[in-house]
Amino acid sequence: MTSTTTETKVSQQPRKPPLADWPTIKILTPPKGRFSPQTDEWCLTYCSQSVNGRFYGKEPFCRSVCIRRVFPHEVKNIIAFKTHRNLNPDGKALYPLPSEGQPANLPRILGGKPVEDLDTPPQATPSEPVKHWDEGWYLWTTQSRLAIHEKTDSMMMDLERQQRVNKRYEQRREVWQDYQDHLEKVAEDPVCDDAQRNGETSKWWGPIVPPRPIPEFRSHSLLVPIPPDIPPFWDRITKLLAPSHKAIGIFRESVTSGEQRQFAERVWEKAWSNEPFILASRTFSRAYQRWKDREVPPDEDDGRKGST
Repeated sequence: MTSTTTETKVSQQPRKPPLADWPTIKILTPPKGRFSPQTDEWCLTYCSQSVNGRFYGKEPFCRSVCIRRVFPHEVKNIIAFKTHRNLNPDGKALYPLPSEGQPANLPRILGGKPVEDLDTPPQATPSEPVKHWDEGWYLWTTQSRLAIHEKTDSMMMDLERQQRVNKRYEQRREVWQDYQDHLEKVAEDPVCDDAQRNGETSKWWGPIVPPRPIPEFRSHSLLVPIPPDIPPFWDRITKLLAPSHKAIGIFRESVTSGEQRQFAERVWEKAWSNEPFILASRTFSRAYQRWKDREVPPDEDDGRKGST
């Protein structure tokens, strides 16, 4: 009875696959997209302070360099990660670069374009072309302590959250500027403020003071793609040599049409005639006559009379 029960239990156990007890190698594929554990940004920050600067409460001397990699899922809707809404016709998400990465705030050598050099239609208000985040590598550097702090905070956000935060900063700065304009207007015309209190609507009536915006720090920062959008070197050379190209083109046309040959033949014929000798003799005779008949300066004339 016991042997039968033991045989029944052994027969009920699942059969192992072949080589199940042998050591094996397991290959695990890490998650991709927004759940990937890959590193996408590296930053190196250095700050120093002097004794004098510490005594007077000056800003420390700071430098920071960051390298950022933007993956495809951050700027495109890929399979299982369709989270972007504002897309262009090519399917790219439109997340604007911060102000330190826009063409108007970049040096010319790194592809920057001042406002007056931007391509705008005639009789239109100059507008800056907005650059957006794209897949690839970016280099960010700054000299501002506040920019370093803001950059550290942005490393916890994706591009969409960074855009919302930047937009909130801009709105806060606009509200503060509107409040400052209101204070200047009231200081110049107090009657205007009394009229608003008597019935007219005023956004700043009463003890309403908007929060002070964060000090401007982006002017000390720089954001460029790697490799940067450097203007083609030969474009500047071509622009510099444009007058020379035009002169050479005119000379080539004159040679092709035979005008240079006709001019050379006329010079050769004139060289064997007496006209060059006549022209040279007249030139020398006139020069000698002018030197001979030149007027004596008044001071020299007075000196001669006094000596006599």
